[in-house]
Amino acid sequence: MNILMQELKMGRKSLIVWCASLVGTFTIFMMLYPFISEQAATFTKVFESFPPEFRKAFGLTTTNLGEVLGYYSFAFLYIILAGAVQAMNLGVSILSAEVREKTGDFLFVKPVKRTKIITLKIAAVLIELGIINVVICLANLIIINLVSKDAFDMKLYMLLTGTLLFIQLFFASLGLAVSVFLRRIRTVLPISMGVVFLFYIIFLLNQTLEDPKLAWISPFGYFDLAYVSEHVAYQGKFIAAWFVLSAIFIFFTYKLFTKKDLPSI
Repeated sequence: MNILMQELKMGRKSLIVWCASLVGTFTIFMMLYPFISEQAATFTKVFESFPPEFRKAFGLTTTNLGEVLGYYSFAFLYIILAGAVQAMNLGVSILSAEVREKTGDFLFVKPVKRTKIITLKIAAVLIELGIINVVICLANLIIINLVSKDAFDMKLYMLLTGTLLFIQLFFASLGLAVSVFLRRIRTVLPISMGVVFLFYIIFLLNQTLEDPKLAWISPFGYFDLAYVSEHVAYQGKFIAAWFVLSAIFIFFTYKLFTKKDLPSI
């Protein structure tokens, strides 16, 4: 049994739905850009009337909505949120399915080590995330060029778009660790949404409180779109933290799953 191909086949419909949903959502946002760019001064005045904490929380302190990448960084935040939920959902479900559906006994009678099973399932996750990020990158680029004829910095575009991949990899690896840590998972989506929005709330708190300690807790703060737009770069210290945490999650996934008892039919 080819585990990798089976996982990709099983996740094909979900991947198509998520790709279409994210591209569709971004398209709706960008359809508003021509109007917003024409009325940029008016929108700026409106946003300036909001409390500073609100503007910081949604990255509206340094964002110029009259420029296409300024508006892009504002709209793309919501794509990142949805993408984080999708990645967390994928990470939690791909291993916990053996527990929820009680297929562990069927899978593990095969002459395949558990470590190889985990590796193949993680490979399936990486392939799906790679596909969705390529689709998003190309589709967003086409949509931007359709709604705006203004020149923009391609390096900045790639950095802004690349934040989705980093955040998805973080939540996918966290989801894998959560799936093997919890004894039984009945439903995946509530866990995924709860974890993602908890981290996002922490990010919003840090945007308003500006507490250096909070900045290390949420991955959304590691790849702050406002910082990326202003400096056209990621922060090295947060890249290192992202790598270490993701590696720890994967390590515990292997460690716990190889010893976990799986229910039989």
